[in-house]
Amino acid sequence: MERKRITGKWPKFPNAFDFIAMAMWVFLSQILASRLCVMCGLELPDISLASSADDQVSLWAQLSMAQSLAVIYPVAMTLSVAGLLLYRRLRGGTRKIADFSRKGFDPSLLLNSFVLMLALQIAIEPLTELMPEVQTTIGRGFFTILVSVILAPIFEELICRGVVLESFRSKYGIFAAWIWSSLFFGVIHAQLTAIFSATILGFVLGYVYLRSRSIFSAIILHALNNGLALALMAFGLNDSSFREIIPSAEIYWIVWAAALLISIGGAAIMVRNLRKI
Repeated sequence: MERKRITGKWPKFPNAFDFIAMAMWVFLSQILASRLCVMCGLELPDISLASSADDQVSLWAQLSMAQSLAVIYPVAMTLSVAGLLLYRRLRGGTRKIADFSRKGFDPSLLLNSFVLMLALQIAIEPLTELMPEVQTTIGRGFFTILVSVILAPIFEELICRGVVLESFRSKYGIFAAWIWSSLFFGVIHAQLTAIFSATILGFVLGYVYLRSRSIFSAIILHALNNGLALALMAFGLNDSSFREIIPSAEIYWIVWAAALLISIGGAAIMVRNLRKI
């Protein structure tokens, strides 16, 4: 009787309130993880030293930041996943975490999706240039690679393409789950420009997951995207736009127009293929 009373009082899981509650838990998990790690003896570096004029001080600060992040991040994401699964169960959601099939691995799907991701990033650049610059504190070195290329793709895909997408899919179907999970992926990146860019990226990752029926495909594509970002950082191009990298304005706009056409065509293909599932 009590179960029926609670179910009748609250809209069935998931809904917009659940979306907000789950996103807030992800943010809260990061705060809790930081406090917990500090209580256990972890010393957090002074982030302001990363921009020091002294190269040695700046390098030390960035390496220290990466080491701290390598400890805090997995703790935060473990809390996030555990809390989301518990919340979903208490709200009567599906128990399915994600599709873990290895049969859907398709190199051509990953390659085409990676090209589409690059095209989308170029196509939306005129919009992102109007937004605030993204402030990142990931540091550099081995631990940065560990977090960005291995841990982040695994945990974020489990949360967004796993827990969140499957939760909305069980009630609303594929298209709604695709949209809600992409928005969730964007929201947890916190900063306006990152929210916009990550949401666009989330549509491609969600498509790959649904098309391949495998979380592993989404993880690989996510890792490739983050790996490219780190490669640009290694060459000192992480703060440069495509407009700045391409010397000629005429060539830039030709590349941009081609990227826009690829993006429009890719979006149409994603929608068409998802309708077939």
